[in-house]
Amino acid sequence: MKKFMFFDYQQLESVSGFVRRLEPPQKHAANPLLLADQPWECGNLQLYGSVIKAPGKPFQLWYSTIRQPFWIRLGYAESDDGISWRKPLLDLVKHEGKPTNLLLDRDIHGAAVLYDTADPDACRRYKMLAGAAPSGCVCLFASPDGIHWEQVGADPVMNTRPDSPMGLVRCRDGRYLAYHRNFNPHSGRRICRSESWTLRQWTIGEPGIVLEPDAGDPPQVQFYGMGSALYGPYEIGTLWMYHTEREESSAAEANWKMRGYQEAELTYARAANCWHRAAQGVPFIPHGRPGDWDEGNLQCASQPVFLENEIRYYYAGTNARHKVHWELEPQRAGLGLATLKPDRFVALAAGEAPAELLTQPFHLAADTLFLNAATGPDGSLRVAFLDADAKPLPGFTWEECLPIHGDATAHPVRWQGKPGHPALPVGRTVYLSVRAERARLYSICLARDHDKTVYHQF
Repeated sequence: MKKFMFFDYQQLESVSGFVRRLEPPQKHAANPLLLADQPWECGNLQLYGSVIKAPGKPFQLWYSTIRQPFWIRLGYAESDDGISWRKPLLDLVKHEGKPTNLLLDRDIHGAAVLYDTADPDACRRYKMLAGAAPSGCVCLFASPDGIHWEQVGADPVMNTRPDSPMGLVRCRDGRYLAYHRNFNPHSGRRICRSESWTLRQWTIGEPGIVLEPDAGDPPQVQFYGMGSALYGPYEIGTLWMYHTEREESSAAEANWKMRGYQEAELTYARAANCWHRAAQGVPFIPHGRPGDWDEGNLQCASQPVFLENEIRYYYAGTNARHKVHWELEPQRAGLGLATLKPDRFVALAAGEAPAELLTQPFHLAADTLFLNAATGPDGSLRVAFLDADAKPLPGFTWEECLPIHGDATAHPVRWQGKPGHPALPVGRTVYLSVRAERARLYSICLARDHDKTVYHQF
């Protein structure tokens, strides 16, 4: 399967009339789905943590809750549908002699959980990186069920203290990637990346910085942490944007500001160290308005959940802002959900005037073509194939293309006289052109058997 997406214009030869627009997920009407309402949670629910839907398992949530005076414990919840959540009472960590839904009581910082389907050892399919006492440095944990965890080895696997949320990814070539902050009080908060083949030995250091505020950011912006997930040849991330208060000055010789709020920006990379922000300065999932339950901090889980026809972004929200000892004050904290349809991260939007794009040339190996697009009531899209000299191919011109109307993630593209799924000019080097008006185009997909494709594997 080959897919054209529009995080940027790198796959396009030319574009005119279209406007790139970030398409934020929609917050769920039932938010907050879960609240920090147990006495052992002390009103805290932070997503230094993950939400996963493993095959044959319920939705599983690992989150951080803080025991005063600032000692982080790992909480757990699960759900059959990802909407209604329950906190199972376990005997792993007790409160006043009674069971709780806490799994670990080791000052767990930055927990990121991965379900590793490629690991042949079923007892270690669940993996977690987190800072843990006594060292506070990053340790590796494994579990057969996501509930009963054991540390792998006696020592930390990274000599850094993750005062931040972490991201954890396994690449298709077997490498593990970790996103974290390499603590440096003089440079503020920024995102580092480490790699490992074994999870026991990691690269780390200043060359590992992949994202930091740049000339387009105001002084009040810092990067608190980032989750990541594979999406075809991309990694897509949720960057925790930390907006500090203008009135707060930095500590002497440092840039470690403590007052502000958090929300998420969309980031992406082409499976490399070079990360970009899809719409710099525009929140992908914004924190709430004054009076909302998530007006203070909005913290995305370490990766989204990919369902068959929906992408889910789970996040923690609080009505309290980030500040020194905010955990000691009464607050409302809970779990939120924002969703979007497959591929609909960024749109190319066409208005009243006709818009047109031309892809870069490529070798056509697929026999069906689909558009992920939505049109207005009188909007439309048409597609043409061009030959290696950028001349329209007879039978596949814009004029012969049956116009596409409506809203669907997989509009089939057809031409006059070619009912069903026509045989495309397979084996040729071609360009593809789309003309549109009053429409939004999210992706172009070419496949051999679209019914068997998985939208996030291409």
